[in-house]
Amino acid sequence: MSAEAAEEKVDAAEPEENRHWETKDGEQWVVLACVPLVVRGNYFSPGIENKIKAAKAPRATRLVVHRSIAPRTKTIYDHPYVAGADCHGRLLLYATLGYELKPSLVLDAFYSKPAPPFDHRGVPEAYFICDTRTHKSTRLNDHGFHNFHPGNAGLASLTEDMYVVADLNPGVGTDRASLLIYSSGSGNWEEHMVDYPPHHRPWGSNGVVVHQTIIWWVDLSYGLLACDLRIEPHNLRFVPLPEGCEMPPSTPDLDRRRCVGFRGGDLRYMQIHERVFDGKPIVSMWTLIDQDAGTWRHDCEVLVKDIWDDKGYKATKLPREVPTAALIHPEHPGDVAYFFLHSRLFGVDLAARRVLEWQFFQMLHPPSAYHSSRFVRAWKRSISSANDDTGPPMTVNIALPGTTS
Repeated sequence: MSAEAAEEKVDAAEPEENRHWETKDGEQWVVLACVPLVVRGNYFSPGIENKIKAAKAPRATRLVVHRSIAPRTKTIYDHPYVAGADCHGRLLLYATLGYELKPSLVLDAFYSKPAPPFDHRGVPEAYFICDTRTHKSTRLNDHGFHNFHPGNAGLASLTEDMYVVADLNPGVGTDRASLLIYSSGSGNWEEHMVDYPPHHRPWGSNGVVVHQTIIWWVDLSYGLLACDLRIEPHNLRFVPLPEGCEMPPSTPDLDRRRCVGFRGGDLRYMQIHERVFDGKPIVSMWTLIDQDAGTWRHDCEVLVKDIWDDKGYKATKLPREVPTAALIHPEHPGDVAYFFLHSRLFGVDLAARRVLEWQFFQMLHPPSAYHSSRFVRAWKRSISSANDDTGPPMTVNIALPGTTS
């Protein structure tokens, strides 16, 4: 089959599954790679400070920024990171500033050799709002705290033009935390001292998810902290993970096995783990049904072997290996989750044990060995901001027929 014919087949197959990436009001969900592409020189036209290289989901959509925002060579411990996104085209970007770790002539270099975890201590850090509608990148005022952790910062839109950034700084060995809130209206940070329900347990800082004006801080070993920014005084409400999912603090690589996300207004949790009685790998998904009581509904549990046995999985030519967690589908009515394996991103209807689609995922940084739920997020782009460079498909996307195996 010629390349042209193959492309025609792809285009004909896409609408059935890809319609779930579109909202009822015509807006599109994209899969955003959280480490942006950094460019130099005259890549941008005058007056342009950022750009979106958009692609139809589940292909990778990427933010592009100038190296003046993120000058340092990327490492797995030190890289610019999209910590938040809203539905009005704004992205919250964290970056370290100053000198490069190892000057490189390579565009957008990634230093893949082992590097000290804290080699960037003492280097200035900053948050930026990258408005992809105006293509302007604005550095937020420093909030005065030494602790910048992009896994504790979230972005919530109040209106099309107004937003807030919330940065949580739990105290060490205390039951209090500093909640720092930046308002686009005032252009300043305000500190709010709040009770810290986990008390003396250190927070895992595995990211932030937002629904309307409620911000949820995620610790994949323990639970979630929620704060409704409309209610003052601000307070944190703790919601534990489903029963049996708690892990010791600082358990490594949980973002490779677990993820949290919203489908509509439902907060969902997915994990890859071992079945208790025989140790076989399984995937489970839950939905939070009572925030106050911390009650979760167990939606499904599927053997990874059943996914391997699906004819859709066999069509990917992937080996029978346990994949890495990526994200939960934000719109699909079923129990649909996405996984990484060998540079591919594939979606599975867990209840049906069926692979829906797969894609070579062009996330250049970090290298594929590090791909996990930490490095991708579902982002609903507003119609007004969806005018960037989409370009031709960069990789082949095959949506499989809707037959069960």
